[in-house]
Amino acid sequence: AADKLLWETQGRWKRSSPELDRIQFLKTVPFFDRLSKRQLKRVSDIIFERTYDIDESIFEEGQPGAAMFLILDGKVAIEICRETSTTQLAVLEKGAFFGEMALLDDTPRSANARALERTRTLALYRNDLTGLRHRHARTACQIYRSLATMIGDRLRATNELVQVKIPANTTGLE
Repeated sequence: AADKLLWETQGRWKRSSPELDRIQFLKTVPFFDRLSKRQLKRVSDIIFERTYDIDESIFEEGQPGAAMFLILDGKVAIEICRETSTTQLAVLEKGAFFGEMALLDDTPRSANARALERTRTLALYRNDLTGLRHRHARTACQIYRSLATMIGDRLRATNELVQVKIPANTTGLE
């Protein structure tokens, strides 16, 4: 019986726990890569895991944004639907995140997110991030800083695309 107890104890040390796996996953996401293990644990404690079936909606355009999503496994399409057509803006896979603007405000979603295959996600809700800000300000501050950097990078890239499409000498007053 003592041998069995010893081997079971050693087995527990070797097996990875779901919490440890989640923390290791978070460390690979650029949004959280500057957080310490302790800070990642705090984030891990406030995020929720959910699995979506094929073609299941994660959120729809026009809904108030409440959470940012991280893809653990699977594929997600980001789409805009109009009366007669659907435009696929992106297909995201493991490690990608989307819906991050919801961490800042409750502005309606600007697109749909739909699982293309069975997909596991982690969701970080704005209310939980706000609570983290009150309990662990430094951790929340680093998350907000990563968010600001990422949004700034996307804005610069969008500005570059617009400048390429619109000639510099066009004033519209001719």
